Amino acid sequence: MKRKMAGLALLALLALLAVTGAGCGGGDEEEALSKADYVKQGNEICADFNKSVDEDAEKAFSGLNSADEVTPEVAREFFDAALPKFDSAVEDLDALGAPDGDEDTVQAIIDAGKSDSTKIEDAKDDDAAIKKFVTQGSATPEFDKMAEDYGLTQCGTQNA
Repeated sequence: MKRKMAGLALLALLALLAVTGAGCGGGDEEEALSKADYVKQGNEICADFNKSVDEDAEKAFSGLNSADEVTPEVAREFFDAALPKFDSAVEDLDALGAPDGDEDTVQAIIDAGKSDSTKIEDAKDDDAAIKKFVTQGSATPEFDKMAEDYGLTQCGTQNA
């Protein structure tokens, strides 16, 4: 059941993404990444984020047998650990720089990540709302859908 709770938590925040080595592309003097390179590096960012958040989920949800046992306090503890990592991952995706011709699409993905993050942050004072972010299919549905549609398969809920 711990694995199921970790999966729920991963779904709750997936797609969203911290890595230590982002930074290729995106500068004015640098050549833009190809879409294939952006997707490859973006998926690495997401995979690193997922691994880190899975650890946060194991810590926050250990000992729980079902989503019904998640308390608002547990949900806040999880998001206090995971949300800064998500924000960092979104920043890392942004720092890659958009492939030529895909600037609007990539910006929309980044904006969706920031919007989803803000919604979670705004819900922290509402017990029912913060708990729902953990127990629903994804805490970042707009970001997940846009990222997956672009090819960032490690960034959405399908990889959980």
